[in-house]
Amino acid sequence: MDSRVTKLPSESEVIVIGGGIFGCSIAYHLAKKGKETILLEKRNICSGASGRNGGQVIQLEGREKEPANIKKRLALTRENNIILKTLSRELKIDLEYRRTGSLDIAFTKEEWKELEYVVKIQEKAGDREIALLTKEETLRLCPLLTQEIKGARYRPSDGTINPFFYTRGLAENFVKHKGEIFTWTEVKKILRKNGKVCGIETTTGQRIRAEKVVNVTNAWSSFLIPEIDILPLRQTAVVTEPAAPLPVCPVEAFIKGEAIYANIQSERGNLIAGGLDSFRLSRQRQYEERIFLEEVRGNAKIFSCLYPSLKDLSIIRAWAGTMALGPDFAPVVGKVPESEGLYMAAGFYNGMAYAAIVGELMSEMIISDRTPSLLECFDPAKYYRRKFVWPKTYNCTSLAEFFARK
Repeated sequence: MDSRVTKLPSESEVIVIGGGIFGCSIAYHLAKKGKETILLEKRNICSGASGRNGGQVIQLEGREKEPANIKKRLALTRENNIILKTLSRELKIDLEYRRTGSLDIAFTKEEWKELEYVVKIQEKAGDREIALLTKEETLRLCPLLTQEIKGARYRPSDGTINPFFYTRGLAENFVKHKGEIFTWTEVKKILRKNGKVCGIETTTGQRIRAEKVVNVTNAWSSFLIPEIDILPLRQTAVVTEPAAPLPVCPVEAFIKGEAIYANIQSERGNLIAGGLDSFRLSRQRQYEERIFLEEVRGNAKIFSCLYPSLKDLSIIRAWAGTMALGPDFAPVVGKVPESEGLYMAAGFYNGMAYAAIVGELMSEMIISDRTPSLLECFDPAKYYRRKFVWPKTYNCTSLAEFFARK
């Protein structure tokens, strides 16, 4: 979907900035409800984080220990899972959505105790699905796993989706509902006057008038709305040659003290993993998309650490992409203060678990100008003009440790 158009419309009811999964989801729902909407993307559709992730649909990734955060995140991701059940039929495209379950693996006795504690907190927070599996139960579920594990946390309704088909399906259906997409069109600034949005200006100086603008650029959000600090986070990954269908599912774990994700097997048999030996970089360098040999080697080791029998699979591709985090390791979604008509959705570390429901709810908010109850706890006003002191260099693991200390 390459639309290198320089002739832009002079105005639109709504402008959505960002052609990733969230931008396409919000734009699709707006157009479906009859709202005149255009979408602007500085590169191509699904060229950023949406096309550089493993496609995991994990409803509560990480080892969250705050009950309030567990409740608010699960409230959204559960609704997202409900939508995903029928979304392929609605979009008329196979999104390769599969409910395989997911595992959070413990390799040490200390980790096992931590998982016991985390599961108890989740259960107290109302999570009736999460389960704690012994080593034997985990190996029966996934016999390829190393015998070194101690057990796992398991959620059966998690799974995987093809992020390219997902994003493209939303984009194509947005166009079917009379929406317009302009790729290779970078927004330089959001135009505001007297406390209201009045449009955007591109890097080529072209202006488009609009009373409502939605910033859905995730890790780049703060360049357009500097009053809210969204932290970029570079992640790396590798993909293997195709393998026969395997009894695998998305996995979270710590290997050598590093947070990793692994084992999303595509329909074509390829396996994906990432996170091990990712460099700690400055904030500015978190946007780098080149990948280094040391990172490729580190990510390749994930397979032999988790699945000894797969250690000889060849790595055929590697990549880096920039994800994002909100100030509380949670997304920031809603109306931007002091700027009537300006909205944002950013800080999604695990976007596939949120995009469908956020697109639906954001479209409702933009049309009605009322905040849906499920989004109230992610209100951008909580972080508006607040200053945060982040580590000078970081990766996913060190950030998790940083947030745990806050």
